[in-house]
Amino acid sequence: MAPPPAPRGAVSSAPLPTFIVIGAQKSATRWLRTNLGAHPDIYTAPREISYFSSTDRYSNGLDWYRAQFADWDAEPIVGEVCPAYLMWRHRPAAVAQRILETLGTIPLVAILRNPVDRASSALLHHVQQGRLEPGTDLLDRVREVTPARDPLCLVSGGWYAASLAPYQERFGDRLLVLLHDDLADDALGVYRKALHHVGADDDFVPRALDQVRFSYRRQREAEAAAGVGELTEQERRELYELFRSDVEELQQMIGRDLSMWDPALGTASRTS
Repeated sequence: MAPPPAPRGAVSSAPLPTFIVIGAQKSATRWLRTNLGAHPDIYTAPREISYFSSTDRYSNGLDWYRAQFADWDAEPIVGEVCPAYLMWRHRPAAVAQRILETLGTIPLVAILRNPVDRASSALLHHVQQGRLEPGTDLLDRVREVTPARDPLCLVSGGWYAASLAPYQERFGDRLLVLLHDDLADDALGVYRKALHHVGADDDFVPRALDQVRFSYRRQREAEAAAGVGELTEQERRELYELFRSDVEELQQMIGRDLSMWDPALGTASRTS
């Protein structure tokens, strides 16, 4: 895919990001982009730029990257939201190093979702985008394609600890990790944590805070239309085994009990 053209305007005066949301895919990154961008002191790029994860785009240089923020209106805080930066196949260690060398130790934000639900939602997304056939069975696909070699990252997109490790190594406490699970009970609290981390006044509340999330009911309707069935409890347990060791490492990394993700122990929120 060819990179988008540079917007017209005074590229030299366009800013570079002061923070980046690095992922994860299908974990409410669009929710973060929409609501962070609604803050009067924050400008967020309107699309995923993938500058640091694409060799072709990275080779375009900083002038091209700046041009993607040409609609900036002098907001003091500037952000990019790109789930590709946490995607295993894009080599997070290389992406993290590029970000560090280009922007320094800016604040980074990750928002993570139960990896089984993320995989299910990603499957639906790829069916809707025409990359997979309607009616594709998630477990069959996972059994047929080695997770580490799957270009769609249905499983490896949920290897959070492995993908976050190079960011934590390079950025330390400049990396904030949020959980999708907390949105249902305290969306405002999640939002305020993100605002505080990127340096914005956390008293602001956007009007659409609770309206941009894609509901569980709507996901079920979309799955039915795409011929994608909801996972059975046994299927969830089988799929979770592909994430278990990574989740155990993630618990230690972020200091958070994630037992609610284990289908054998609890029931996590399955909203998208």
